[in-house]
Amino acid sequence: MFDDRELSDLERRATDTFNDHMDGFTASGVLHDVFIDILGQDAYGIEAIQYVQTLLRSHREKTRMEWQDAQDQWLFASGAAYDFDLDDDGTDH
Repeated sequence: MFDDRELSDLERRATDTFNDHMDGFTASGVLHDVFIDILGQDAYGIEAIQYVQTLLRSHREKTRMEWQDAQDQWLFASGAAYDFDLDDDGTDH
């Protein structure tokens, strides 16, 4: 049904979307470190970080859905047996 080139492209897309999703966690870690560094010293900085964290949470949800969609397409195309709801436990992976 799918040739090797198509499967390779789907696998690359799944990998790329996973990496994009994980970058959101790296950004969250950096923001947390900055938040701790300025805690009690810069009220405007704290407010700005909290706003950015809200945006980042939305971005992570979007990238999680994109990653899961890409992974599902790749696994389906490759004929791998998998459970569509395996990672749908409400936690962010």
